[in-house]
Amino acid sequence: MKKWYLVATILATVLLAIGCAAPKPIPPAAISEIYAMSEAEGVKEYVEVKDVSDRGDYCYVMLYIKSLPGEFTTLEDALPQAKAFTRTLTEAAVKILSRYDINKALSVWAQLPLKEGGVTVLGHAEYDGKIFHDFELYKP
Repeated sequence: MKKWYLVATILATVLLAIGCAAPKPIPPAAISEIYAMSEAEGVKEYVEVKDVSDRGDYCYVMLYIKSLPGEFTTLEDALPQAKAFTRTLTEAAVKILSRYDINKALSVWAQLPLKEGGVTVLGHAEYDGKIFHDFELYKP
């Protein structure tokens, strides 16, 4: 009977150690692939991936909404682009990460550069590790 207690204790310890292990880091190759998404046809004219970072339990991606040469995109024009591209890039980034056997939450934020400098945060789309969440407008 004492053997079963010993086996149960060892098994419980192993399961606890596995559950408390740090999340697998995102390899640099996956981060490079996510950056490269902004070079795809149909994307490069509208958005640019500015930052990709592994934040432990989730991946953060920040993109800029691009303006056409010689003019600045208005907030009204940028919101539909942000809604479309945050969801598209979230789905594409999850596929990239899954090829590297990584399943962690992902958050894609869209920002609009302003003519006078700085940026306006528009909102974000997310993947929580199981399901995708549509674009949500940023409220300060």
